Amino acid sequence: MRPSLLPYEPWFRAWLILLPMVAYGSHFIIFNARLRLAQLAKDSMDVPDPEGTWGYATACAVAFTILMVIIARLWVKSTPESDGPEASGKQP
Repeated sequence: MRPSLLPYEPWFRAWLILLPMVAYGSHFIIFNARLRLAQLAKDSMDVPDPEGTWGYATACAVAFTILMVIIARLWVKSTPESDGPEASGKQP
């Protein structure tokens, strides 16, 4: 890994873990909400599954990715680099 990308590694790992949760969670929430609205509108439990929920999940995943990139860049820019002896607390 390039040294310039090293500070972003924890953010990338967090993104890898959180992105599937965001995508599936948003799909789950919107799927159930739209299914329940269709059931209430027809006054019946036998309604077809709603469409477009994975598109919504994809849009949420893209928005989450953009937000993570912005936050990671701001965080890395605002924290000092820790590659000197001062970072470990030892004096030369």
